[in-house]
Amino acid sequence: MAFIKHIGTHKGTNQRLSVVFLQLPDDKENALVVYSDSLPDKYHDDFMSAVESQEGQKSAQLYEVLTRKLFWHGSTMLDTLHKEGLLEKMPTSSIIMTPNGQTQIALDDLISQMADIEPETATDSGPTVQERMSEQVDTSLADDNKMIAQNLLIQAVMLEEEAVKKRAEAVKFDPSLSEKAKKPAKKGRGRPTGTTAKAMAARSVEANADV
Repeated sequence: MAFIKHIGTHKGTNQRLSVVFLQLPDDKENALVVYSDSLPDKYHDDFMSAVESQEGQKSAQLYEVLTRKLFWHGSTMLDTLHKEGLLEKMPTSSIIMTPNGQTQIALDDLISQMADIEPETATDSGPTVQERMSEQVDTSLADDNKMIAQNLLIQAVMLEEEAVKKRAEAVKFDPSLSEKAKKPAKKGRGRPTGTTAKAMAARSVEANADV
């Protein structure tokens, strides 16, 4: 039977799982796992393909691959699993690694062996959970800013259309405004005569006086 890294089971329930983070940087007694057999169908096959891929099997930690692999909707696997609550915190003492279905090794023992083999790199396994989540937040903020900009542009177009309607309505009440609007404004002279706030206020006073 082929040897497959990152695969294990829960010590108590025997449920199959995939270990995404062997240890949490600030909580060495816990790992982050995915119950791979319980993943929604829309994610399961792509996720297992990532785990079993050559890239996945060469990586010391599964999360390194999941930050690059994409699900069908275009988002990275790690980001999707995090946002949909599919990553679960679990004590390392509760995890049994089963790389080929027959061999079993406690995750605690595996971590100890890895530390003995590569002590100089045991504490440098890549970005921390906090750093990874920070990257995800930055990406989300960038997407939010793009959406806000698009909404503002849409609002601007709607306001321009509304302004055209308001000008047309104003001409109905005062046709003279139409003639003045047709006259090109002289450069360097400001707004056309009769359209400044002061002139419009004066006209309003005259109109009230006539009444």
